[in-house]
This record gives sequence, C-alpha cells and structure tokens, in this order.
Amino acid sequence: MEKVSLENGSVKKLFFSFAVPSIIGMLIVSMQMMIDGFFVANTVGAQGLAAINLSMPVISFVMSVAMMICAGGGVYCSIALGNNKKRKANEIFSFTFAVYLTILGSFSLIGFIFIDEIIKVLGATSSLAVMVKPYLLTMLLLNIFYNFPIFTETFIKIANKPHFVFISCFTCFTGNVIGDYIFIVKLGMGVFGAAFATCLADGIAGLILMRQYIKSRSAVSLVKPKGDRKLLGKILYNGSSEMLTVVSSAVATFIFNLILMKRIGEIGVSALTIVFYVNSVVNICLYGLSQALQPIVSYNLGAKRIDKIKEVLRTAFITGAGIGIFFFIVMKLKSSFVVEMFSKGNIELELLTKEVLNIVVFQYLFSFVNITASSFLTAVEKPLESGVVAFARSLVFTAGFLLTLPLILGNTGLWLALPVGEFFCMTVSIPLMVFSYKKIKTKILKSIDKTVKI
Repeated sequence: MEKVSLENGSVKKLFFSFAVPSIIGMLIVSMQMMIDGFFVANTVGAQGLAAINLSMPVISFVMSVAMMICAGGGVYCSIALGNNKKRKANEIFSFTFAVYLTILGSFSLIGFIFIDEIIKVLGATSSLAVMVKPYLLTMLLLNIFYNFPIFTETFIKIANKPHFVFISCFTCFTGNVIGDYIFIVKLGMGVFGAAFATCLADGIAGLILMRQYIKSRSAVSLVKPKGDRKLLGKILYNGSSEMLTVVSSAVATFIFNLILMKRIGEIGVSALTIVFYVNSVVNICLYGLSQALQPIVSYNLGAKRIDKIKEVLRTAFITGAGIGIFFFIVMKLKSSFVVEMFSKGNIELELLTKEVLNIVVFQYLFSFVNITASSFLTAVEKPLESGVVAFARSLVFTAGFLLTLPLILGNTGLWLALPVGEFFCMTVSIPLMVFSYKKIKTKILKSIDKTVKI
C-alpha cells in the first residue's frame, strides 16, 4: 500500500493524516493547560488563576515569536521540498532552529533582568504580584523548553511523520500531570510548580522529536545551518502574521484584564481565565487544522497544483465549521461541568463564568473562518494580508468592541465583544482570501501555459 505523502495521494486523506494528530495532540496540550488550572484552582484558589491570566499576555507574546519563526521557516522548507530541493530544505530547517534558539534565549535574559518592570506594566495588584512573579519568571527563563514542541511539531509534519505529534503531546500531557501533582500538591510549590512542570514536560517532548531530525530519520534533517540576513528577513516577515495573530490576542487579553480589574475586580479576571481555558480547546482544534493546511498548501504552491490547493482549503473550511458548531452545542448544553471543576465551590465565580460562557460561545460559529483564512494567506506567502486579518480580528474589532459595547450594554458588552469581533472580522478575512486565491490561480495557470507552449 502506497504511503500517502505530500507528493502523492488524496488531498483529503493527506489533510486528515496531518490534521487528526495535530488536533488530538493540541487538544492534549490544551488539557494540559486546564489541568494546570485545575491544580492551581484547587490549591491556591481564584487568585492563582488570576495570576496566571495576568501573565498570559507576556507568555503569549514570547510564544508568538516562536510561532513566527517556525511558521516562516516551515513555509520556505515546504516550498523547497515541493521544488525537489531537499538539501536546501534541510539548510532552511537548520537555520530556523538556530534562529529559534538565539531569539528565545534573548527573551530569557530580558525576562530575568526586567521581571519587576514587566509585572508593573501588567497591572497586577500587590497581592497578585506575589503570585505573578514566580510563575511568569519561570515561564520566561525556560521559554525555550516551553515553546520547543511548537518548533518540533511544525517540522515533523513537513518531515512526513505527522503521527509523531501524538508522542510529543502525550509526553507533554502526562509529564505535566505528574509534575503538577508532585510540585503543586506534594511539594506545595503553587504557581511556580505549575510553570516548572509545564516547561519540564514540554522540553522533554521537544527533545524526543528532535531525534527524528538527526541522521536522516525523516524527510527533513538537521545539517549545518546555511542562511543569511535575506533568508532571516523572509522567514520573520512571512511568519510575522502568525506572530501578529497571537500578539493581537495577547493585547486584547491585556485590555480585557485591565477593564475587568476596573469594572468587576479579581473575580472577573478569574472567570475570564476559566472561559479562556474553554476557548483554548476550540482554538487549538482550529489551529490544528491550520497546521495541517499550511504545509500542504505551501508544498502544492511550489509544485504548482492549484486544484490541490482548492481542495485542501475547502476541506479545512468544512471541518472547521463542524468543530465550531460542535463546541457551540456542547458548551450551550453542558458548560456546568467545566465551570464547577474550576470554581472550587465559589458560587459567585461559578455564576459569573456561566453568564460569560453563555454569550462567548457564539464566537465559535465564526472564528474558524478567520483562523483558516489567516493560515492560508501565510501558506501562500501573503504575510501582509494574513497580518491584516490577525490585526483586525483582535485589535480592531475585538478590542474596539471591548472599549465601546460596555458603554452601551454594561458588563454584557464585555462578553459580546468576542463573538461580535469575530463576526465583523469575516468582512476582512474572506475578501482577502478570495482575492489572494484568484491571484495565485492566475499566476500558476499562466506558468503552466508557458511550460506547455515551450
């Protein structure tokens, strides 16, 4: 039986062979985050959840840089493979890894030196700052390990071994559960224990996958890095849309936290943390689809197969819609279980979180369109257009509605900002995606026509 690869086979089979491991694997990672929250909520309490949420804008920013590096390098590595330039693909992969280590290592140093100043900017109260510091400092110092699976899992699909994502994510999950139990429950390390357990588990998972890039175990191998400023610029530019996606979301979260602290207080930030745990499950499923879409689209862009690009895009949209509708129905009917798991008997927190979730879930009906569009635009080397979608999604629409809707609707306007922002973002993402698709289709068909005439 012929192995389905980027070069041959059904696009749908290939897409799901990439998507299923990504979705299940990333779901395991999202469960890892929720387990962190579960241990913290049931040992430290609501303040521990609030401390984690206040730290997230900075953690998300660093993660966004890792995603930028990996997404940009992954696109050019895939295109090189599509052009049958394996040596060049290996050099791009290795250069991307060197860039990853250098830039994220710099963030560790910056975090160590300026941690107190960073905490002040986040707006933590004196009581929360005591919890924010050990959590955030640990996540910054060990950010290379925390983000390591982003790098290894991005390229393992390009290396035609998507099933290894399961191994990576299972390691993250089990390692974090064990670590949380030991460091938080048994040793009483609180939020520091949660951060340390997460970074340790993710670092081990990343190291396990790195073995596949050594001694030609996969379609992509670790060799002597070969790159220059031009390649670095192309990687960072093309991946910048992925960074902007996360940064925009982090800024929106930062604005959300500031407004909540002012209007509702710490209980509001705690409720939002629980809601974001649920949102992360949905978004991670959709990002899993985008991780499957990108290497297939980029490879077929290099191979000049417009029919394959159209098919994978259609498959991604249908699957994304199914995921959005599924989670919308489940959370509308069964949100109590999730809320009660984190509220630790706090009735005020429980009631507020249920109120928020009842409104926020409407965003699941629209968000798949914007996430898929942004990923497609990155895959076809349209980082500017992809960045516009990311910017519009979080900073123009969501943040804009966060600042305006509460003036009209009170606290309800805060929760409505998320679904309304996603809905209006489609007015930007859909036209940009359609225009870009038509443009590359025309370019590919002209290229094929010239080849036939010659």
